[in-house]
Amino acid sequence: ASATALAAGQKTNINYIGMDPELKPVETIAEKSKKQGKKVAIISSVSIDHATPAAFYAHQPHRGMYHEIDMTLAKSDFDFFGGGGIKDPEGKKSKAPQGNAYDVAKKNGFTIVSEKSDFMNLKPGAGKVFAYNKRLPDGKALPYAMDSKADDITISEFTKKAIELLDNDNGFFMMIEGGKIDWAAHANDAVATIK
Repeated sequence: ASATALAAGQKTNINYIGMDPELKPVETIAEKSKKQGKKVAIISSVSIDHATPAAFYAHQPHRGMYHEIDMTLAKSDFDFFGGGGIKDPEGKKSKAPQGNAYDVAKKNGFTIVSEKSDFMNLKPGAGKVFAYNKRLPDGKALPYAMDSKADDITISEFTKKAIELLDNDNGFFMMIEGGKIDWAAHANDAVATIK
């Protein structure tokens, strides 16, 4: 609900994603930006279908509807999704599976990368990108910063690359979430939170 309020200026009920209390979809700032001809990026250190990033592009009655959220990402006209992976691409936990989200994203023109070298070699003009770190040790999220290795893509690298790819005369909108900080705080892990 708080992510929907941030994304759309709409108070709503707990667990709702991009919907008002009557379950009507609400337009987000990211969607408005795209309509205005701006490029759009959604970046998070947790899974990109988690509640906060999802509230900027999806419209579902429950944050746990990962497959439906994944399919919304796959069918999106946004320019860049980066960070963590997706939790239910094949709909194994869905009541109405819609296919494989990765396959749909590819058919929709997304370049999908998870290797750091491929990611770092992306250049402006690459088209729509869905990039995630190859190693996702915790709920399809990036490793904690203190556990990061040289071949991991960091949230700052996702952000820097997105700026490079999205820079244009019409401008861009970017939502960046450091979600792993939240997870560390939930776990009362002061060292991980600070690092």
